[in-house]
Amino acid sequence: MISDRKQYEISIPHKENEFSVLNDVPMGASYQSNQFRNTGIQFRYNGVSAGLGNWDQWWGPGIHNSIVLSNNTEGFYHYYVGTAGYQPLMNNGSYNFKYMVSDEIQNRAGDDYYFSAWFLNIKYNILEFGMSRTVLSGGYRDLPWSFSDAVSVLIDNKNRKYWDTINEYYLLAHFPDSGLEVFLDIGFPNRSYAGKDPEVFSDHAMGSNLGLRKQGAFGSDKLLFGFEYTRLVQGIYYNVLPTPNWYDNIKYNYSSVKGRRWAAHSGADSDDFLVFMGYKDEYKSFIYGLNYERHGVTYHFPPEVKFESRINASYSSGNTTVHLVYENEYFEHYGFVDVNRNVWDETFEPGSLQRTHTLLISLQHTLSF
Repeated sequence: MISDRKQYEISIPHKENEFSVLNDVPMGASYQSNQFRNTGIQFRYNGVSAGLGNWDQWWGPGIHNSIVLSNNTEGFYHYYVGTAGYQPLMNNGSYNFKYMVSDEIQNRAGDDYYFSAWFLNIKYNILEFGMSRTVLSGGYRDLPWSFSDAVSVLIDNKNRKYWDTINEYYLLAHFPDSGLEVFLDIGFPNRSYAGKDPEVFSDHAMGSNLGLRKQGAFGSDKLLFGFEYTRLVQGIYYNVLPTPNWYDNIKYNYSSVKGRRWAAHSGADSDDFLVFMGYKDEYKSFIYGLNYERHGVTYHFPPEVKFESRINASYSSGNTTVHLVYENEYFEHYGFVDVNRNVWDETFEPGSLQRTHTLLISLQHTLSF
């Protein structure tokens, strides 16, 4: 990867808070990649699968964001049991189920916590329905918690009021004749406030991801276009009643591993709009996308803003694929260093305007035995 970056001697307010793990923030010198990525062991028998590994994860209908679990970060070690792919259901339907629990993850204070979740997908005709429940538990030194507790917490809800949970639901409609897909993905975070039961404020926030994809346009089945809009801005009553914010609990490293979020990469109190178009056939693809993100929409005025243009191209021949990605990013109000006066005067503090150019070229070859 080639990245063009200039550094400024300024104090970044979000250096240690929930915006410090945005997936655009440069990694520190202490960052160490997993020696072996996407590795593990699986057992499959009669439609059931179980295993242990650190595979990248993605769940949900989006291709740009998943509001609960995505491969924006490196995969973390976890155990799972579920179906071996989609299994037949009555009336030509099918379902897929997965129950997973992470190995211990260490937070910034040196305490261990766990990620527990179950995921269910049901397909019937043109419709696909998904639902999930995720729990982040542990992270308190004065509250004993173990891996076995994390395995059963989704069933017995032990110490539920102390943990961060998200209930998520999505509906996707796929029209094969036209190549059109539309979906709506919504989630409800649930967290405690000032020692109060989180159920008191459970309906004061919602995250969502709305999208459309179309394969086949302008008379060609190789042309495609689409958009996604993810909204994780704090609830409309945030200034009146406590409102859960997405991924902003330091006890769980703001829902990140090694400085990168495993969920929607735009992060807490944000929104993210992507529009794309391109060409794709059996061997090659060329896709151009524009991405607009706002970070800290209610946290600070003006919010941090990112505008990104991106080219994604690939070519496959046999078992070999060459992949090229070029990104041109432009930031305004970077690090929240600008204030109201800068907006009214149409000025910027030093370092609040940032631009990066990144080129990534990868080669993948699959060995067959």
